[in-house]
Amino acid sequence: MTKRNFTALLITLLACSISTFTRAGGLQVGTEAPYFKVKSGAGDEVTLNMAKDKIVVIFYETKEVAEQNRKLKSQLNISYHELADSQKAFIVRLPVINCSSAFWPITAIWKSRLRENSLREGLTIYGDWDGNLLSAYRLKDKESNVVIIDRKGIIRYFASGKIENDEISRIKVLLKELIYNQ
Repeated sequence: MTKRNFTALLITLLACSISTFTRAGGLQVGTEAPYFKVKSGAGDEVTLNMAKDKIVVIFYETKEVAEQNRKLKSQLNISYHELADSQKAFIVRLPVINCSSAFWPITAIWKSRLRENSLREGLTIYGDWDGNLLSAYRLKDKESNVVIIDRKGIIRYFASGKIENDEISRIKVLLKELIYNQ
């Protein structure tokens, strides 16, 4: 192998490893949130632009792991309902299911189930129909992902997997800080 070929191979391997490394983890806390658009089973859309000047709490999951962080969801729902209506107006609760594997005619069934689950949960559940939220936010598929975005569009929290008790407490403190200090 010539020196020129070796150098080209080394550069290619380095570029591939950097690309893999940057896609391996989630977004960095403190960075600007990428654009997203999700749609409910009833056809209602939410985009990052629509949530401007609000605190956005995203739960992104597949149906297989929807119960993984039930305790966190329950505690955050209790905290949310304890807030004054004026404070609730600055919070967007955004449960999102990865629907990118749905295809016609199955999409009609998925939309129907999103509507049913939204009624059961008392909260509109949205679908990531094209997988762009999963990709742009570098979320882990088949994991429960939690993302908190502040009113300025900056990611303040990101985690994948089961959230334990001590972390639940930290999330609740962060949300209180975001609500009361901005």
